[in-house]
Amino acid sequence: MTIQWRLSLAAGIIGVALAGCSTSPAPDTRPTTQTYSSAEQARLAVEDLLQQAAKSQPIQAARLRVQAANILLRMDRKDAALDILKDVELELLPPSLRYEVAQSRARAALDAQQPQQALRYLEFPSDQTYRPSTEQVTRIGELRAEAFRLQNDPISEAFALIDISSHEPDPQLQQQYHDQIWSALRSLSPTQLIGLSQQTGNTYYEQGWFELALIHKQATQLDQLSYAMSEWNTLWESHPARALPPQAGEAVSSEPIIAQRIAVLLPMQGKLTKASAAIREGIMAAYFNEQANGKPVPQLQFIDSTQVSSPDQLRLLIHEQSIDMVIGPLEKPYVSALNNSEPMSIPVLALNYDNTADYSQIYQFGLAAEDEARQAARKAWQDGHRIMLTLVPLTNWGTRVRTAFEEEFSALGGRVADSTRFDKQEDFSQDVSTLLATDKSEARAKQIFKMSNQRIKFEERRRKDVDAIFLSALPGDARQIKPILAFHYAGKLPIYATSHVFAGNPDDKRDRDLNDIQFVDMPWSLAPASDTKRFLAQKRQDTDTRFGRLYALGIDAFKIHPYLNQLAATDGAAVQGETGSLTVDKNKKVVRNMQWAKFRNGSPQLQQPRTVQQ
Repeated sequence: MTIQWRLSLAAGIIGVALAGCSTSPAPDTRPTTQTYSSAEQARLAVEDLLQQAAKSQPIQAARLRVQAANILLRMDRKDAALDILKDVELELLPPSLRYEVAQSRARAALDAQQPQQALRYLEFPSDQTYRPSTEQVTRIGELRAEAFRLQNDPISEAFALIDISSHEPDPQLQQQYHDQIWSALRSLSPTQLIGLSQQTGNTYYEQGWFELALIHKQATQLDQLSYAMSEWNTLWESHPARALPPQAGEAVSSEPIIAQRIAVLLPMQGKLTKASAAIREGIMAAYFNEQANGKPVPQLQFIDSTQVSSPDQLRLLIHEQSIDMVIGPLEKPYVSALNNSEPMSIPVLALNYDNTADYSQIYQFGLAAEDEARQAARKAWQDGHRIMLTLVPLTNWGTRVRTAFEEEFSALGGRVADSTRFDKQEDFSQDVSTLLATDKSEARAKQIFKMSNQRIKFEERRRKDVDAIFLSALPGDARQIKPILAFHYAGKLPIYATSHVFAGNPDDKRDRDLNDIQFVDMPWSLAPASDTKRFLAQKRQDTDTRFGRLYALGIDAFKIHPYLNQLAATDGAAVQGETGSLTVDKNKKVVRNMQWAKFRNGSPQLQQPRTVQQ
């Protein structure tokens, strides 16, 4: 059932009961389910009603004309219906019938896309001796709201909807009103919402709605929004929007995950011991930062994943220790085992990815280089490049990065013309020459010399069919590759790179050879240091290294754990973290939207994101 359903009934469009003759009892203008089997029958009914109206007293004539107009509206003859209703003199009618005529006039005007005329019809003088029914007030309010919507006046539309929703007893209809209110308010700017929330004379219902919309407009990150919503829920405990939040904002209006006891499942033995120690320190740094800011923190229990090493063992631990949530494991096989086992009874945030399954039943979060490659593909496409080359190391991670870039770029409509994987530094020039096809121009010159036995003037040239290059290389390799690209006439081709090109510590002397390379990296490496990073930097000397990014992973794992369900349920919801702006996709994988920088004079300079023209 929709509100438009109600509007149609209110106007009498669905059908009317016809009076048999002028001596019959006064016709009832209330809508019924009676219909006509043909357009001809409907036309004859209209003629009969108008003939009766011409012979009747004003009140009776008005009722008959309303019936005739309603039939015409159903026949989609809006102009004819309006012409009939224009002849009705409201001043001569009793208040109840006056409401019916005004509604029919307004409905016909709205159907004819004349919202201003509809509003004039609804501004008839009120009768102090007559109290309209709740249903009549609701019908008028719905028509006014629709007229304001057609006039692109969301503020007036919101006021009209808030008024009628505050009197609506039906939860289903109230939910529909709330969704429409939310749509109108969300279209307003922060300045408009501030003005509405500060004006005097707002009702309790209006003020609550304005403050709710303003919170959602000003809080750009889910953690900020969740905190502000907690305060709003306390202050506006009796507000209808608390009991029935708009569906578009329901997920972020709900409470975050409250975990009293969290098990952190990390390996304390084996080759991942050092990495897990850094993640653990990041988790603890975030824990102490939250505690210092007066926020409630859960009890953390660190578990050796080499001892509790199977889903069944973990399930038993959760039961015995009354665990509310698990952060970990880090080992990829363990993550896959969890993802393919029976679902856990509590949320699990794994710190690696299982790429073997199409669907994930646990949350997954890591620092996969593939994320950077996909973001580089999107950035290159947005910058207008359509044909690219890729240059990656001859390693497993180089292959994964190249595949991720090519898949994303191809999905966008671009094409990777060629790809080269490099290995030994002494071969870099040959690798680049092959990629840019400069070796082919040299080979042609040699062939001509061999055939003619004459030396010719020869100028080496690169291929001209590409727009840009995707590069994934460690700093030492990238510092050599960039000048070699220039030597082979590709110095002006834009280069998009992963974070591997940046060591983490600005070095303007060594990195001058990287000038003009654009690369994607996490805020941990590019943005001003947060309080948590400064805290760790006082204890550790490796926070600005590639290894130091593991601290950021631990910090963000702790930071986002309360918001995982909300992130997964709400399109566009994000938490700003050390590893990027974090969202959760439909497969429960945490997606990092990172920052872009460009080397200038040997130092990375943050690039401002492109703004979309409205």
